[in-house]
Amino acid sequence: MSHQNKRAFTLIEILTVVTIIAMLSAILLVAVNSGRAAANTAKTVVKLKQINEWMNLWSGENDNKVLPSQFDYTVEAAAGASISVRRDEHAEDDNPFDSLDRGQYQGTWADLLWTENGLHRTFGLFDKEEGEPHLIWESDSPDNSIYDVYENFDNPFRSTFSNTRGPSEGLQGYFAANDFFDARSAVDQDPFGEETSTVDRYYTYAQIHAPSRSLYIVDSVAGETISQEPAPWVHDFGVDDEGAIIDPNADTNGEVDYRYKGECMVLLLDGSSKMMAPWTERGPLASPTSGSDLSLYGRGIRVNQLNKRKTLP
Repeated sequence: MSHQNKRAFTLIEILTVVTIIAMLSAILLVAVNSGRAAANTAKTVVKLKQINEWMNLWSGENDNKVLPSQFDYTVEAAAGASISVRRDEHAEDDNPFDSLDRGQYQGTWADLLWTENGLHRTFGLFDKEEGEPHLIWESDSPDNSIYDVYENFDNPFRSTFSNTRGPSEGLQGYFAANDFFDARSAVDQDPFGEETSTVDRYYTYAQIHAPSRSLYIVDSVAGETISQEPAPWVHDFGVDDEGAIIDPNADTNGEVDYRYKGECMVLLLDGSSKMMAPWTERGPLASPTSGSDLSLYGRGIRVNQLNKRKTLP
């Protein structure tokens, strides 16, 4: 009789194989996540390019004006103008004591692009409020409430990545327009004050000093606009009020969201987009005097003083 020795796997061999499989799985997972992140970043860039195309179309139909970050057409509507961009007429008025129903005709760049490009039809948003014969999102870009109805709605005016902090953490990150381009008149901005001018304040592309370095959109956790004043940005330039370096990813009061591994995405007025690490300067708020240095500040991106009529002697 012949006897065959049957050799079993040893414990060490089994553990070695399991370890190798675990390591390969980890490597594969990292590769998959990195690929997914790269794809989402590329998709965000595509969104910004599409926004720029819509901005150019709007500008071409509006005397070469730069798309306003905010508008208020209350006075125009009261004068009888036909306003296509407006909030849901059945929504509650922000100020019931305002006889002009001012809240109905206020909005942002996203509302203009959404409405004038008929995007409620593109995205198939034909849901009607119960008992009301009108579209919810026909003339007003969707806000966070749309995610209660369409959990996976991909807003064309928001990042592919989620907000990393703030009240809207976990929802699509905001693209915030630079409020340097706030077109509201003095009366629009302070309707119950002493201002009397009702002239809307637009900029044209011909007025912009350096479109390739003029910021229009930046990633934000706060909303569709961001002021060019220091306050919303104070924690977003890598230093605190005393000049000490801070963690840009910390839960601060800043509105810029560095959601791309410590960087944010910006759209410039020439249509280009780029990733930006926190910068420490963004140029003076006051207009430079005649003969002063007009070079760009920080990392070469201007947030304010974009108008050549103000910055040139």
